[in-house]
Amino acid sequence: LSALMSVRRTPVNHEPPASPWEMPLNSEVAYRPIAEAAASSGQGIALSGDGIRFRGPRALKPGTAAEVRIAPVRGLSPPLTAYIEVSRCDAEPGGEFRIAGVIKGIRSE
Repeated sequence: LSALMSVRRTPVNHEPPASPWEMPLNSEVAYRPIAEAAASSGQGIALSGDGIRFRGPRALKPGTAAEVRIAPVRGLSPPLTAYIEVSRCDAEPGGEFRIAGVIKGIRSE
């Protein structure tokens, strides 16, 4: 079992993990600041026990509370909603933003 756990797979989005506890998140996400109703669509990058990384067209200010809805992965996970505190938001070439957040709570739908 430990041999299987140590096998690394290259994620579809080709993002290197930020830590050994992080797994690729190849799923669509919808995100919004808690104080707003309109959500933006994005693409998951990685998920860990206490954090999430994704990219999307709309910036989120570090320190902001946000809701991130993670689309289900067929056969692997149900749809999830993560409540995060944005820890980082970096502009990328092409106009998108790479966003990271600390998960403060999770709700299964």
